[in-house]
Amino acid sequence: MRFFQNSFILLLLASIMTSCNGSKAFVKRGEKMEEVGLMRQAADYYFTAVLKDRSNPDAIVSLQRAGQWVLNEKIDRFEQAHLAGDRPAAVLVYEDALQYLERVERAGVQLLILESAKSAFQQVRHAHLEALYAQGMEALENEQFDSAQEAFDEVVRLDPEFEDAAKWSHIAYCEPRYRQAKVHFEGGEWRSAHQLFSEVIARDSDFKEAQNLREETLSNGLFTIALLPFENGTNRSGLDSKFRSYVEQALMQSSDPFLEVVDRENQALILQEQQLALSGVLNSNSAIEVGELLGAQTLLKGQVVNCEVVTSNFQREDKQGYESYRVARITEEGKKVYDKKYRPVPYREVSANRQVRITFRVTLISLETGQNVMSEMLSAETFDSVRFAEYGGDHNNVFPSNKIGGVNRMGKRGLEALLNARKTLSEESVMVNNTVEVLTGDIRNQIEIKLHALIP
Repeated sequence: MRFFQNSFILLLLASIMTSCNGSKAFVKRGEKMEEVGLMRQAADYYFTAVLKDRSNPDAIVSLQRAGQWVLNEKIDRFEQAHLAGDRPAAVLVYEDALQYLERVERAGVQLLILESAKSAFQQVRHAHLEALYAQGMEALENEQFDSAQEAFDEVVRLDPEFEDAAKWSHIAYCEPRYRQAKVHFEGGEWRSAHQLFSEVIARDSDFKEAQNLREETLSNGLFTIALLPFENGTNRSGLDSKFRSYVEQALMQSSDPFLEVVDRENQALILQEQQLALSGVLNSNSAIEVGELLGAQTLLKGQVVNCEVVTSNFQREDKQGYESYRVARITEEGKKVYDKKYRPVPYREVSANRQVRITFRVTLISLETGQNVMSEMLSAETFDSVRFAEYGGDHNNVFPSNKIGGVNRMGKRGLEALLNARKTLSEESVMVNNTVEVLTGDIRNQIEIKLHALIP
């Protein structure tokens, strides 16, 4: 039976969708739905009709009639749930009725809920809030934090001012996270502890000792890096200092709260005062000495291993095209008309490309042991190419040829794009900088990955 009913609705919708889409048309569609008892669908059409023309009296009156029917049906469902003692369902159904009422009123049409229904809802809602609150308190006492939070959150949603439900909701959220954070803290798992303390603070900044403990996790797990001058193994001058600046900036912008870069000026001053040369290989003793002086746990060494720039020659290929022109002639009636003709013309297609590839070695040295904690060889490349056409005549009148040597009118747009295309490759220095930026991001990612492994 439901299949045939749904099929009938679809056929009815299809038959009335062929009319125009104005306000009056939607009123007519609504009337057809109302004639067969489909009041909800009718109300939707009347609602659309009002939105299209708020001065259409037929649409307003029809929406008020059908909308009130839909609202009354929702209130009937509320009363049925109320009589059945199903307070959660009754509250949800009444909220749905209120949302529908507000939606129609925003269209400028007033609907009515009887005072008796409003009064019944207030009673049901209050009883439901008290039951939820009691449920939440019981769950909290039994340390069933998820259930407690679910109950208190629903109370707060229905009435943010209901007793102290908001406070208990915060406690139900924060307490289990705070406890787990302390477990991680005591186990030296600084990152995990920091994450949980941060979640607690985001919900309640004054919850117990979460603020102080989070600061302690940062202090205990802080990973400080001092950057050595980088080495340049290529013949491109300045690439080492460029890399060092980019890497330093990238690390300072890292979102990892445990990563800290030693200030470059302070580092240079300390090394200068102590007359320490760090370009060579550190042994364990000198590494420990440097670490104490710089207040760093690791040194970051970098070497530009290779920088290869390959630029092709411009490849030129002569092409056969056609140029259109007009030829005047006189018709039998004595009128002057113009015929379009085509003559063969040459044009040229040009192409070139440039590729930049850089390889970089990054090494992290522990200043506690003098040993490498990370050593990676990273590579990145950027590529640019141009392809364009050259023609000495009027670009508006030139056409390419097709496979059999005729005029390819459909290909004119493609040829126009080539004639207007970029004709110069990106500057070599720009591409080198772009490649350095890509590699810098990879270097930071590798360091952050290593840091996650070192600081759980």
